[in-house]
Amino acid sequence: MAPMNALMRGPCATCAALALSICAAAESTYESGIGPIVRERLDASESPACIAVGVVGAAKEEIFACTSGLGEAPFGRDASFEIGSITKGLTGLLLADMVRRGEVSLDDPASKYSRPGAKLPAFEGNGITLRDIVTQTSGLPRLPPGFKPANPRNPYADFDADALYAALARTELARPIGKTAGYSNFGFMWLSEMLARHAGKPFDALLKERILDPLGMTDTTLVRSDDQGKRIVTPHSLPYEPTVPWEIPVNLSGLGSWRSTLADMMKLASALSGRTDTPLKDTIALALEPMRPAEMSSNETGYGWVTFSRADIRIRWHNGGTGGSRSMIAADPRTKSAAVVLVDSAVSFDDLAMHLLEPALPMARKRVALPTDPALREQYVGRYQFAPSRILEVFVDGERLVTRMTGQGPIELGREGPDAFFTRGVDATLEFHRNADRAVDAVTIRQNGRDSRAPRMP
Repeated sequence: MAPMNALMRGPCATCAALALSICAAAESTYESGIGPIVRERLDASESPACIAVGVVGAAKEEIFACTSGLGEAPFGRDASFEIGSITKGLTGLLLADMVRRGEVSLDDPASKYSRPGAKLPAFEGNGITLRDIVTQTSGLPRLPPGFKPANPRNPYADFDADALYAALARTELARPIGKTAGYSNFGFMWLSEMLARHAGKPFDALLKERILDPLGMTDTTLVRSDDQGKRIVTPHSLPYEPTVPWEIPVNLSGLGSWRSTLADMMKLASALSGRTDTPLKDTIALALEPMRPAEMSSNETGYGWVTFSRADIRIRWHNGGTGGSRSMIAADPRTKSAAVVLVDSAVSFDDLAMHLLEPALPMARKRVALPTDPALREQYVGRYQFAPSRILEVFVDGERLVTRMTGQGPIELGREGPDAFFTRGVDATLEFHRNADRAVDAVTIRQNGRDSRAPRMP
C-alpha cells in the first residue's frame, strides 16, 4: 500500500506555503491565534517533523505544519496517526467505566482476573492490584524481563498472551508494590488482557463499545479498514527516516499501537476538558482524579491520566511515542480548554501542547551543539545498563554521536558542556561520569524531573 504522503493532501494543499509550511483551518489565520506559536516552536525543533495541532476553548483552531524544508504538511484532520501511549489513557477510561458499573474494584488483586493458575509477581507476599497497575506503581519493570523482539523496529508484534504470562512468571519485583512510581508498558499489557478476559470479548471491541463509540471517536482503531489504511501518516524515526508502524496483539494493545485522527483526538480533548457533555462525563471525572504520585515531580497519576500541578496550574495529560511518532493531549477542566499535538516523527512536541494551554509553561528553545572531535566521541561509545532488559547503546554514526535504548529508535546527541549532552528531538539530557582514571564509566539521564543513572557495561 502506498504511503499516505503519496495518496492524499489535506487542507494545506490549497494554502500558500510559509517559511515553516503552516496551514491553518478555516477558524485560524497564519498570523493570528496559535499560528505564531506553532511557527516559533517548529523553528526551535532539533529534527524535521510535520505536526497536526488542535486547541479547544472559547474557539477551536486546527493547524497542520512542517519544519522548514519539508514543504506543505501532507495531511489534514482525518489523517491517521499512531497515538502510542495515549492509548493508556483510553485504557484508564475503560477501567474507570468498569469500576463505576461495579464490574471490578480498583483494589481487587490482579490474580482475580488473570489466566487461571498463572504464576504472578509479588513482593514480600503482597500481590499487585488493579490500582497499582493503572497508577504505574505496580513495581513492574518498564518492559517484560527477557524482552527480545524479533524486529526491534516493530517490537511488540510477536509478543502475545503466552509470552506475557511467561514473563510475569519470571518477574522478580525490586521494590514494594504501590509505594514508588515506575512507568511500565508491561503493566498495561497485562491490564488490557485482564479487562478483555473479564469482559469476555476482545479488547478492541470492548474499548470501542465502552469508550470510543460514546465519545463519537469512530476513526480511532487498532485494526484499520481499507479506507483508513489510505489515510495512514508515515511514521519517521530520527532524524527523519520512514519506518514501520507498531503492531500489538489485540488483547495486549492497551499500552499503545492504536491509531487516531486529529478530528477524533479533538473529540476526546473536548470531553476531557468538559467543553462538551458526553455519556462518559462521570467516568472521565473519576479517571482524571489523581490517586498516587507520578515519576515526574509536580505530577500525580489517576486512571492512567497524569495531573501536572504548579501554583494555580492544574493540567491533565498523557503523551505517546512509538518508533516513528509522538503525540500529546492535555486538558484543563477548570478553563474547559485542551490541546492536541500529533507528530509524524519521533520528535516530542509535548511542551507545545502544554504552552498552548498555559503560556506560563515555556516551550523548548533551539540548542546549539559544541564541536566534538572523533577521539572525544569514541570515549562515550559503549553500553549502559539501566535494568536487565533496558540498555542504552551509545555509538558513532559518521560524525554523529547517537544513542539507542532497548526497544526504541536512535537519538542523536549534541554536546553542550564537558561530558554533558542534550538529545535532539527528545526533552532529555545526558551526563557521562568518569572514574579516577578519567575513563567514562557511567551515564545519568535527566528527563521529566527524574535522574536515572546506569553503569557502563564491560
